[in-house]
Amino acid sequence: MMNPKELGQLLVLSLLLALSAAGASERPADGEPLPLWPEREPVQPDRQRIEDQRIYHVDNPAITPFWPEAGQANGAAMLVFPGGGYRRLAWDKEGTDIADWLTARGIAAFVVTYRMIDYGYPAPQLDGQRAVRYLRREAEQWGLDPNRIGVMGFSAGGHLAGSVALREPLSVKQSDAWDTFDPRPDLAVLAYPVVTLEGEAAHIGSRDALLGEGPDPARVKENSLHHQVTERVPPLFLVHGGGDRSVPLANSLMLLEAVRAHSDDVELHVYPTDVHGFGMEAGHGSASSWPQALEAWLRTQDFIR
Repeated sequence: MMNPKELGQLLVLSLLLALSAAGASERPADGEPLPLWPEREPVQPDRQRIEDQRIYHVDNPAITPFWPEAGQANGAAMLVFPGGGYRRLAWDKEGTDIADWLTARGIAAFVVTYRMIDYGYPAPQLDGQRAVRYLRREAEQWGLDPNRIGVMGFSAGGHLAGSVALREPLSVKQSDAWDTFDPRPDLAVLAYPVVTLEGEAAHIGSRDALLGEGPDPARVKENSLHHQVTERVPPLFLVHGGGDRSVPLANSLMLLEAVRAHSDDVELHVYPTDVHGFGMEAGHGSASSWPQALEAWLRTQDFIR
């Protein structure tokens, strides 16, 4: 028979276990999409479809969480924006594959399905900044550090991640119940990003999908990221193929120059490949080593411990 002290210890232990279990149950399941705008009625019919590992026609934007193994999470989180020219999302190569890489290093990953050509500007940026606010809003409940939330984007997804990181927040027509949470991330990783929508280096497909054909030059400049850098720029990691045949290296060079006017906390890694969209895969020559460079940089930023 237990004495009063042992019984009290058992009750305390039981309470702690119950609280722990309750907290775990509040964290969304791995791979379960969460609507970015849960306060709104979902668009019906939902046209979203997957074809050839790509997602098309996002009507109801969402974040899908992927969690590190038990005991490996370090509290950092990364929002992942797949590319696809604002017309589709490379869900595997620039989404779930990236999440696997991040979670293996203790970082919680959230892959974002954002609105694209069917909605145009400013819908993608509104989705992107809402995703950052979502994580900050739920950080304590989900065991995340609200001051270690990053964004990672590829190609046109790099343009969106860069827009969220660099541009001033956009306002929605109606009051956003979450607008007290800062939508600017703590760092940004941009892989072969679309940066400029102007001139010869512009990716015309992304520009037209985002802004429509023949857009207002002022709107084009507003959405060219090298014009949007301020002293609030977060730490930035860039990677690009030197001979990229789709989004020229000039995009990252423009952004690098603009950031250096305000911050020294920026790295650009250029690899001798003409491949665009290499993701985290091996098999593209020296570009295969860029994940190692990224891992080293994330350690300096305290996102990997």
